[in-house]
Amino acid sequence: MRPSFFKRTKRAIKREFRRIRDEHRSTGRRRRKPPLSVRLRHWVKKMKERRTRPESRRPSKSHLPPLSKRITHYLHLQRTKYAVVFSSEYLIIALNSTVLYLLSFFLIHFLTHLVTGMAAWFCEISTTLHYTFIDFHIRYWNWTEEMVILVFSIPAIFTLLITLASSLAFAGRIKMPAIFKRLPYLTKKQRYKQKQRQRQKDLDLQVQRLNNKTGPPEKQKLKHRIPWTVRLFLLWTIYHSTTYFFSGMLFSFLFHRRFGYVIWYAFNAYVFDVLFSIVAFLLMVIIGYAFAVQFFYSARMYLNDLNDRNRMPFVISQAIFPFIIGTILTIALQIPVFDPSLILLNFSMFFLLLPLPSRAAYFDSLHFDNREKPVKIYWKWLVWSAVILVSIIIALKTGIQIRRP
Repeated sequence: MRPSFFKRTKRAIKREFRRIRDEHRSTGRRRRKPPLSVRLRHWVKKMKERRTRPESRRPSKSHLPPLSKRITHYLHLQRTKYAVVFSSEYLIIALNSTVLYLLSFFLIHFLTHLVTGMAAWFCEISTTLHYTFIDFHIRYWNWTEEMVILVFSIPAIFTLLITLASSLAFAGRIKMPAIFKRLPYLTKKQRYKQKQRQRQKDLDLQVQRLNNKTGPPEKQKLKHRIPWTVRLFLLWTIYHSTTYFFSGMLFSFLFHRRFGYVIWYAFNAYVFDVLFSIVAFLLMVIIGYAFAVQFFYSARMYLNDLNDRNRMPFVISQAIFPFIIGTILTIALQIPVFDPSLILLNFSMFFLLLPLPSRAAYFDSLHFDNREKPVKIYWKWLVWSAVILVSIIIALKTGIQIRRP
């Protein structure tokens, strides 16, 4: 069967195309590609002649010195900035603050032990107060729910009351009770002298009015303010009492001590222990963030200005060094037997001091006054603190017995 006209035309066109292609091939030399090795050598030769490198897709390197040199330069700057911390003035600041730190710690520690012993005494439990622990003279199966709640909750509530009272006194919102104002007028002789002085003032005033003479203007009484040494002591007291309360919640899942024993006894569930620990951690950071500013204002004791140059060195001397030195001393006094719960109680203040560097980095500069303020050791605080601390340590090391009759 003869193919169709379309197929015949298609075959004719293909034959003609092949004929023309063969004629062109026969007239010229057939071009072949050189081997790959030859092409690579040719490409390398051309690149050497041009003296250029192939473009890489990696980002261009920044024109900065190496990372090691940058780290060395940063450490050198920080060392020059904080070298002032080890000068004589800043070491005196650290010494004064450390004395107040230790005094407030041992007072809170002794008073909470004493309140715990008194609460146990009301529950008809004899106790012996030691430095690291309280020895309850009772069998563990004789404890009742009321005893546990009273004995271990009252010290925690007591520390909260100390925190509230110290914060009010720190802000200057606690006035002197009226009984102290009446102390100079208790006896008849004192009242008689007071009346004589008041009568003499009235007579002098009448004489001045008759002679049309105005006396010298009376000096306006300045509002009595608490000195900053006392306020710094109150600030450390706030920190220690807050730490005592929240540390019992913070480590309740590890040690069933203090208020954490009440949590464990009331709920007896690991979930609640972890929940109270998280809440205690957050509250300690928030409270530390709120009170961190007071350390900056305490610089008026020694400095006229607090700026970016001396703010962080002052915070290290006023807060960080006392915390480190005080923690080491309070732990060293536990020799030969160490109590892990008391060690963690000392370290718990770290969460209160944690917001200090962040607040110091973004706090504004402060100008207090232009008076000359020599940095000196507060010998009165040092001597009285040494006497109180030695008395408390000797009493707790020997043991204070609170026994029922």
